[in-house]
Amino acid sequence: MKKAVMITSFVSLLIMGICIDVALASSKKNQPSDNYLTFSFVIHPVSVGYKRQVARSFYFTGNVDYVGSNGDLYFQGGAAYMIPRKFWIFWFYGGGGWQFSRNHGYQFPYMTLGTRVWILSWEVVYPLQRGEETGYRFGFSIAF
Repeated sequence: MKKAVMITSFVSLLIMGICIDVALASSKKNQPSDNYLTFSFVIHPVSVGYKRQVARSFYFTGNVDYVGSNGDLYFQGGAAYMIPRKFWIFWFYGGGGWQFSRNHGYQFPYMTLGTRVWILSWEVVYPLQRGEETGYRFGFSIAF
C-alpha cells in the first residue's frame, strides 16, 4: 500500500510539474472555472462529483459512486490539475487520489484523466491495484 501511495503522489507531482510550464507559457486569458459539479449516469455506476479550485488550475476533487449491484457507495478524494488552456473546445485534466468503500473501508489509490466539453464531461479512473477494473464516467458538468 505504501508503494502505491508513493506512486500516486509521484505521478500527480509529475503531471503538475509538466503542466506548470504550459501554464506559464500560455498567454491566453481563458481560464477554467473555480468550481465544477458533475453528474455521471450514462455509464455504470451513477456518480456525483465536485471539483474545487485551491490554486491556479489545481483542484481538490471528490466523487460519490453508487453501485447498485453490490449495494455499496464508493468515495473518492484526491487532487487534479486542469491544463489552463483550452484545446479547441476541450479542457483536459489529470490527477489522482484514494478510494474508500462504505462497506469495506480503504480500497486503493487511483489515477484519473478527463476532459470537459461545454456541459459534458468524460473521465477515466485507473486503479493502481491489480485485479481492479478501470472506471469510466460520462455525464454533465456544471461550472460555477
